[in-house]
Amino acid sequence: MRFVCLLLSLLCAGFSDVTGQTPLDSTRYGFARGKTGLMLKRGWDLANAPGSGHYRQADKNAEMLKLPEEAINFVPVFTDEFDSLNTNIWQIGQPWGRYHGQQPHQYYGDSEVFVKNGVLFLQNRFAPRNFASGDSSINIPYGTGLINTANTQTFRYGFFAIRSKNPSGPATWPAFWLTGKNNWPPEIDIFEMYGKKTGKSIHRQTMTLHFGKIETHTKTHLMKAVNLIPDTDSAFHIYACLWTTDKVVFYTDGVPVRQIRMNKWMRQFYQEPMYMVVNNAVDHRYLPYLNNSRLPVSMEVDWIRVYADPKP
Repeated sequence: MRFVCLLLSLLCAGFSDVTGQTPLDSTRYGFARGKTGLMLKRGWDLANAPGSGHYRQADKNAEMLKLPEEAINFVPVFTDEFDSLNTNIWQIGQPWGRYHGQQPHQYYGDSEVFVKNGVLFLQNRFAPRNFASGDSSINIPYGTGLINTANTQTFRYGFFAIRSKNPSGPATWPAFWLTGKNNWPPEIDIFEMYGKKTGKSIHRQTMTLHFGKIETHTKTHLMKAVNLIPDTDSAFHIYACLWTTDKVVFYTDGVPVRQIRMNKWMRQFYQEPMYMVVNNAVDHRYLPYLNNSRLPVSMEVDWIRVYADPKP
């Protein structure tokens, strides 16, 4: 009984306002009150119970998108079938530029983004280029495909879906994600696939929420994973998430595979609009295992769709 009381007190500390008066905040103090719930979510999550580590294939064609029951009345607010690359919607590269100063092994190139036969191709390839950096220049070896909607369309809650066929091989890192229009975090990684050293792990889908504040050293994340049927590089699948005020549910081919419920401290970071990013990166951690002769490899996207609650 004493253990049960202690557990209940920990739950209350993680999910409730201790004083009943002090508002939640993103400071170290606020984080201290919220992190107990985060530890429980990482280590003991009934929605992702033991034995659910493997995805069960849906009994339907992966071409067809079916909204979950909770979103059945949502209306389409965004769709792109990629008959062409609509530059009025998609910006090539990150909003801040063509490469990341902390990871200068890849740049976001125009040549790595193109549409063919109704499919968007985001490729990565060995194509060294020089970029100006202060009074000198840096040579960046890999061109990668990345598009975003930061300057054209943002979203606040909804159901987000992509139908894609993902690349294979070492160091591959395709992803479909949402990130904050005004701040980072927040971020919702709907799917990421890591080729790592050998490429054998590409059929393992990871789904992550990033939240907190860098300035107050409270930035953290919650990650879930699921092993998929081993054809993500040879067949198209539908990866999706339902983002609501208090949870994010992840789906693969219409099957709910993971869920993260947000406590009060987490929820404050997911109240702002976010934009979409799709990219096929090269993972710098595994560059020694990458054989440049096998490049380019592509992430292929059939379509992207977003649905939202019609009620204000």
